[in-house]
Amino acid sequence: MHIAGLEKRVRALECALLRLERKCFCRAGGQTAYHSAKELAEIMSIRCPAHGFRDLGRLRWLPSALPLRTDDVCRCSSSPVRDFLEGRRGPLTEAELNGAEHNWEKTYGPESNDAWLFERRCIDYLLRQYEQEKGKQGRQRG
Repeated sequence: MHIAGLEKRVRALECALLRLERKCFCRAGGQTAYHSAKELAEIMSIRCPAHGFRDLGRLRWLPSALPLRTDDVCRCSSSPVRDFLEGRRGPLTEAELNGAEHNWEKTYGPESNDAWLFERRCIDYLLRQYEQEKGKQGRQRG
């Protein structure tokens, strides 16, 4: 065997051992939810120390009133519905329910189509970027 080939194999083993020592942040087989393109980009920017690429599992959009995983940071303004669902407060008052309904209509109703379409295009771009990177990682490991 050539010395260069042996050095390459030793380097690969060293890298594999370093990966085992580092905590993995991947969510393979799980799912990752997000509220906006901005949050998705932030979640995607966190690399896995063990693998480099961070497998986020199935990516899923949620409306801003629904909570994300506790280890993902929500950048949305506070929401009484989300606070209730996360167990940080009691039931909503009638005024808060009406306000939540009004916010939903304002954010996702017919008058928000242009803003929502722009947001959707940004999300689609990020999802394509993620899938391309995930495909590259699969080919490199396989």
